Amino acid sequence: MKKMFALVSACALALSLAACSTGGSSSGSAQKPNNNNNASKGDSFPNETITLVCPFSAGGGTDIGARNMATALSADLGVNVVVENQTGSGGWVAWTDLITGDYDDGYTIGLINHNFVFGELDPENPREYSLDDVQVLCNQVVDYDVLAIRANETRFTDINSFIEYAQANPILISAQATGITDGEATKAEWFNKTFGTQITVIPVDGASDSRGMFLAGDTDILFGSISDVNTSYQNGEMKLLCQFAEERSSFIPDIPTVEEATGKQLVAFAARGYFYPKGVSADKVEFMTNAMLKAMERSDYIENMAALGLQLDNTSGEAYAELLNGQMETRLSIWG
Repeated sequence: MKKMFALVSACALALSLAACSTGGSSSGSAQKPNNNNNASKGDSFPNETITLVCPFSAGGGTDIGARNMATALSADLGVNVVVENQTGSGGWVAWTDLITGDYDDGYTIGLINHNFVFGELDPENPREYSLDDVQVLCNQVVDYDVLAIRANETRFTDINSFIEYAQANPILISAQATGITDGEATKAEWFNKTFGTQITVIPVDGASDSRGMFLAGDTDILFGSISDVNTSYQNGEMKLLCQFAEERSSFIPDIPTVEEATGKQLVAFAARGYFYPKGVSADKVEFMTNAMLKAMERSDYIENMAALGLQLDNTSGEAYAELLNGQMETRLSIWG
C-alpha cells in the first residue's frame, strides 16, 4: 500500500510540474508588453517610436489635436508615438527641416496646415517649398475661426461696436507669423480693408502664446480657432463676437457668423493634418494614411476631440491637398 501511495504521489508531482512548466510558458507570453504588437515581426513597419512633429507651441488646439492622434495611433499600432514641438517662423523651421533632412524611414511625420501652402506667397519672406515637396497623408480637423474679446471688456461688446472703436483707435493682436502665411493676420487685413479698421499684428510662435498674451491684457482682441478658445469661452473668460464660417458651428450655435453680424462674408478655418517627406516609400505612405484614418474612428479619440471643439475631417490624399489649397483665392484677394 505504501509503495502504491508513493507511486501515485510521484505521478501527481510529475503531472503538476508539467502543468506548471506549460502554464509558465503561456503566462510569460501573456505578460509580454502588448504595446509593441509589431515587435515580433522583425523588420516589419512600424517597430520603433514614431515622432509627430508639431511646428507650433505646446498647448494650442493644433498641438493638443496632435497629441490625441499620437495616443490613438499608439494604441492601434502598438508602438510609442510622441509629439515634438519645433517652433519658429510660422511653422517653417520644422517644415524646412523635415523637407531637407534625412527622414525617409517613415518614423517622422509632420503636421501641416494652410500656413504651409501660402508660404511661397509671403511677400516679406517667400518660401521655396510647396505641396510638391511633400507627400500629404490625411487631414485631421477643420477648425473654424472666431473673433474673441475678454469677458470684462468695456470698450466694445459686440462686432459693430468693435468695428466702430477700431476705426477710431489702433488695435493690437498677435499671430503665428506676419503676412499672407497666417490666418490671424489675414483676418486682420480683411477687417482693415473691409471696414477701415486699424489692426496691427505682432508675431508669436503659436496659438497658445496668442491666447496667453490676450488673456494677460497685452493684446486687444483674439482671432483664434474654435478649439483655441472653446474652454475659455465655456468658463466665462472670453466672449465671442462672431465666427468665420458659412453656418454656425454646433460647438458654438449661439454665436453668429460674421456675415450674420456685419453683412460681409469671410470663411476662414484651419485644416490640420499630416505629411511625409518625399523620400518615404509609397507603401509606408499608404500604411500610415490608413493607420491614421483608422485611429480617427476610435470612440475615445472622437470624444477627446469633441471636448476641445475640434470638428473632425478625414479627407486624405489628393483631396486633402486640394483642401489645403482651398483658401488660396480668398487670401490672395485679401492681400492683393
